[in-house]
Amino acid sequence: MNYKLFAGIDISKLKTDVVFFLAEDPDECFHGTFANSDAGYTEMITWIHHLTKLSISDMFFCAEDTGIYALPACTFFSDQGGNLWVENALRLKRSLGLKRGKSDKADAAAIAEYGFIHRRKAFLFSMPSKTISKIKYLLSCRRQLVKQQTALKNVCGELEEFDRESAEFTLQIRKALIKEYDNKISLLEEKLLCYVKEDALLEKQYRLVNSVYCIGPQTAMFIVVLTQGFSLFDNPRKFACYCGLAPFGKKSGTTLNTKPKVSHLANKRIKTLLTMCALNTIKKDNEFKRYYDRKIKEGKHHSSILNVLRNKLVSRAFSAVANDRPYVKDYQLVA
Repeated sequence: MNYKLFAGIDISKLKTDVVFFLAEDPDECFHGTFANSDAGYTEMITWIHHLTKLSISDMFFCAEDTGIYALPACTFFSDQGGNLWVENALRLKRSLGLKRGKSDKADAAAIAEYGFIHRRKAFLFSMPSKTISKIKYLLSCRRQLVKQQTALKNVCGELEEFDRESAEFTLQIRKALIKEYDNKISLLEEKLLCYVKEDALLEKQYRLVNSVYCIGPQTAMFIVVLTQGFSLFDNPRKFACYCGLAPFGKKSGTTLNTKPKVSHLANKRIKTLLTMCALNTIKKDNEFKRYYDRKIKEGKHHSSILNVLRNKLVSRAFSAVANDRPYVKDYQLVA
């Protein structure tokens, strides 16, 4: 689409700085500051319309992904049918080049310029469903509780081994907290299943992904949420790259030529979950275990084979959803 106006939004907790310019005259910029709320964004659109007489459909907005602080902007533009591109913060930062000093106005101007230059690659924001948002927050809460519970268990183990007599009272308190964490985690898991059942398509996708050998309930939910019901990634290779499973090499001239390695620019949480799933696949005799043993005999490194297994799990999950058929372990071809 040929947009007539390009704007950059620098979002903070309480306010947003907006810099925009017309496509026909990129050198003349306008700056405004508004509240980071629905009323603030309404005022912003009214201000821009007063200056340019353009409708919101003719405007293109680019904003930095600042997590929950960007939620009011995402909600507003989704409701109003505006064109909003929420770009990754690291990609924006690395595109700005050398900078001296920093201000919200300058950042908004840089974001507007970035949106103008890369408009052909823009991926307009689409609000995820309410069910996916609920599941996302529950998974985040569960992860936090499990982490805190693990810390308590580790302390209890150390105290019981080395100084149980002196720490008897604190051990009782910690064990009571661990038990309470178990109850809350179980409650969260029950609520997760309830939310999944609210959406028939989401529940179906969850069941299909969970049918893949060694992909557990939590990993299946993470995959469904991160792909927003398999709408953000149209093939397993793109999702594998997002998870940090795709190897990339470095080659330049005659001096730089390294073996392909996985990148650290990845979603580490889902990568960890897929690693645990891959490790579980090689514990018993199955197609994954046989593949692992064969490659070990060929002299391949353990980590390299494990990464292949992680990719296999992702491919099977996407295949199960695409074919609308549960995964069949050790499928036998009939002549």
